[in-house]
Amino acid sequence: MKKHILFLISMLYVAVQAQDNTHPLYKDARQAAWVDSVYNSMSMDQKIGQLFMMAAYSNKGASHKEELKRLIQEEEIGGMIFMQDDAQVQVEMINEFQSLSKVPLLIGMDAEWDLSMRLKNTNKFPWAMTTAALAENDLITQMGTKVSDHLKRVGAHFNFAPVVDVNVNPKNPIIGNRAFGADPVNVSEKGFAYMNGMQKNGILASAKHFPGHGDTDKDSHKTLPLIGHDRQRLDSIELYPYRYLIDRGLTSIMVAHLNVPSLEPNANLPSSLSKKIVTELLKEKLGFKGLIITDALNMSGVTNSYPNGLTDYMAFEAGNDILLFSQAVKVGKEKIRAGIESGDIPESRLEESVKKILMSKYFVGLNKFKPIPTKNLMADLNDAESKALTQKIFEKSATLLKNEKSILPIVDIKGKKFAWLGLEEGDKEDYYQYLRKYVEVDKIDLNKGFTVNDLDKYDYVFISVHKSNETPYKSYVISQNSRDLIRRIGMKSKVILSVFGSPYALLNLDDHTSNATIVAYQNHEDAMKAVPQLIFGAIPFKGKLPVTINKDYHYGSCLETETTQRLGYSAPENVGMSSAKLDRIDEIANWAMQIQATPGMQIIVAKNGKVVYDKSFGYFTYDKKKKVEWDDLYDVASITKVVGALPLIMDQVDQKKFNLDEPLRNLIPRAIFSDKSNVTPREILAHQAGFYPWIPFYKETLDSVNYTPLPTYYSSTPKAGYEIPVANNMFMLNSYKDSMMNKIFLKESVPKRYRYSDLGYYLFKDYLERSKYQPLDIQVKNQFYAPLGMSFTTYNPLNEFPKDKIVPTENDQIFRKQLIHGYVHDQGAAMMGGVAGHAGIFSNANDLAKMMQMFLNDGLYGGKRYFSKEVIREFTKYQYRAQSNRRGLGFDKQFGNKGPACPCVSSSSFGHSGFTGTLAWADPDKDLVYIFLSNRVYPSAENRKLIQHDIREKIHQRIYDAIN
Repeated sequence: MKKHILFLISMLYVAVQAQDNTHPLYKDARQAAWVDSVYNSMSMDQKIGQLFMMAAYSNKGASHKEELKRLIQEEEIGGMIFMQDDAQVQVEMINEFQSLSKVPLLIGMDAEWDLSMRLKNTNKFPWAMTTAALAENDLITQMGTKVSDHLKRVGAHFNFAPVVDVNVNPKNPIIGNRAFGADPVNVSEKGFAYMNGMQKNGILASAKHFPGHGDTDKDSHKTLPLIGHDRQRLDSIELYPYRYLIDRGLTSIMVAHLNVPSLEPNANLPSSLSKKIVTELLKEKLGFKGLIITDALNMSGVTNSYPNGLTDYMAFEAGNDILLFSQAVKVGKEKIRAGIESGDIPESRLEESVKKILMSKYFVGLNKFKPIPTKNLMADLNDAESKALTQKIFEKSATLLKNEKSILPIVDIKGKKFAWLGLEEGDKEDYYQYLRKYVEVDKIDLNKGFTVNDLDKYDYVFISVHKSNETPYKSYVISQNSRDLIRRIGMKSKVILSVFGSPYALLNLDDHTSNATIVAYQNHEDAMKAVPQLIFGAIPFKGKLPVTINKDYHYGSCLETETTQRLGYSAPENVGMSSAKLDRIDEIANWAMQIQATPGMQIIVAKNGKVVYDKSFGYFTYDKKKKVEWDDLYDVASITKVVGALPLIMDQVDQKKFNLDEPLRNLIPRAIFSDKSNVTPREILAHQAGFYPWIPFYKETLDSVNYTPLPTYYSSTPKAGYEIPVANNMFMLNSYKDSMMNKIFLKESVPKRYRYSDLGYYLFKDYLERSKYQPLDIQVKNQFYAPLGMSFTTYNPLNEFPKDKIVPTENDQIFRKQLIHGYVHDQGAAMMGGVAGHAGIFSNANDLAKMMQMFLNDGLYGGKRYFSKEVIREFTKYQYRAQSNRRGLGFDKQFGNKGPACPCVSSSSFGHSGFTGTLAWADPDKDLVYIFLSNRVYPSAENRKLIQHDIREKIHQRIYDAIN
């Protein structure tokens, strides 16, 4: 007995040693023993059954399912291709079918751009034509790895991808966007990257459609396409990718139904049924040892000439290992058995195919099959990493083909006017909204009275062409009307043309009338998010044209650009953060609204110069009539200090026009007669000057009995002497502003110590306006908001925006006796006409993030330097920390638990909060910006729930928790 065991062990060792570990289907040293064991246990009928891979659908009901079970139990088929449409049902079916099969089933799928090709509500990666434009292939390898994760998650082992057809024919109706373009080298390299990502992760890759379906205008699903090239041409173009991938370990090849006279002279014999093509060319001349599978045997390219069952026999005889989508399994099996028994097909031919199939099953782990769990299935199939990868692919594939006078990226936006016109049938709104995140853009609707002549007033006209993204087979042709319109506009205006569709759309487009031309490949939301970033320089153009259009736009055409350090928009995973953890911010935001801490809010998080969380919550008011949107304006209260007066002061310090340590009397002469004569701007900005916190200027303008505004100070209509708007139908006496300034100087100061005060910013406003003979609001808009692209930031927003885009604040029953809507909430700022150094700015989270990012960039943004690094560092550092003062210059900072931010922030971080329920914060150590805007003072400023429950701080903590 012992000798017998030793003999078996030695024989196993010999079998293992004899196994070819260079075989593309080789897995490990135990594979051969398992394959032989299973093969030797099967009958002839079972072996033939292994050749068949049948179509399975998760949406065809009970009768279909019963037929599949019959094929498993009676015909003992070797595998299934799942076609559509529900992942949960598919997993349940596979688990059941695997339990019924004596030999584990090999499950295949068409997942060229991930499972969404077949399963609804699953991740969708970009099409091959899009990824073909990538300058580097690493992202495609990552995509292959993620696709293999998803395939395994639904119980599949075999992806009928990559498509390595070289699509040199723009009229190809079935390949097109599914191909990696028109260059055989690029197709090969991209195909290998995708293959490599899958195979290294244990999924079989099957290159298709051999010997090459790229140069035809016919669809093999409907007919037998002709590939009429000679052998030399086929070797250099069509066959090139197959040789490349075979040399690099490709596991499988799918053979197409094509008429290729130079390879198979019988015009009625499709390539899939040709021994000359499958055996003599693919197996013998190209030396392919992996699995060979037919294209679906229900396609007209094969069924038009041969009856069901016979096609199975002919395909097997030609050299194919797997017969896909057989239309007559029983008949096909009988014919193959008869061929073997008659000697027409040697039994060794069956052994070769079945052992390759069994090797494949071992390769994907079917020697140890375990049922697939369904828990968290859909979440796993729509993972954040895949979404982030998709976005990155669209960012890096978009291709700049024309850039007259280096018009892109657009750097100088101050004073420029922009318009947008979207054409064709695809969704367009995302593109328009992301353009608006950079600049103010007018939407052109030619159906509402606009004409081409009306575009003369614009400096730039963005024209975007949006083709359907529903399937890769949709027409790419741009309509004649759209082409004429592009030409007419281009003759009059500076046009930046973006094509969200196939690059072949340029074939019938006169491109001479655009100043810049961009191909974004698909009308996908991530492409529409990427192109505005590319236009304005948040990210650089790197994509390369994967096909040839004409002499100007040929394969490899690309114009690269540099970045301008503007904010971009990306997925958290692309900057080292977790989407799932960031999404936990939603819980706090929703809870804050539930307890009525605020009716709504905007929240932005930017990391590494990329906005990775950008959400609006709730409503303007608790009656829930108007939802908060990203472009709505909030009264930011004291954030005004750091985005209003402070940047102007910083600029003067940078230019050596303002000395932080000179006495105030040198800046404001009337200070000489007050106890504020010797305080310095540094002390004022750090709240170390001993100023009184605030003065209720409005009180003496009210009747002392019923607290109504006195007619001495206010008029319900603007008139001579009463022209300062304080609220709706409320205009203040002009001269009272001077009285307010006098009150500041007369208000007795306390000994110098840390004491937060608004009063110094009234003085800075006075200084800044006198020094430049220009109102504060005009100065800051011209110098900062306009060039930064802060088109939603302003004082007195009703002068520029409709009321329904401005979030209301308090229902003021103390002073103005009305809901404050469109007017500044702060009483003192209102009495200054809405323009003050300490309050008055209205903005949205996106705009504030731009300025905070500029501070974070050490004064650089959008290709322009606003401040020196030294000034930024000076203003954002602690000033009087030894005196227990946490402040910088103008900027607030955090001292452990003291401050408006989370204790989790670094000591280098800085920002400011606002009374209305706002916060703007930047952390250089983490390259992080956090903006929180709310109107917690609605309907009453007495509502302190936002503060009492540390809502802003808790959200801040969640942000830091999300950093990987």
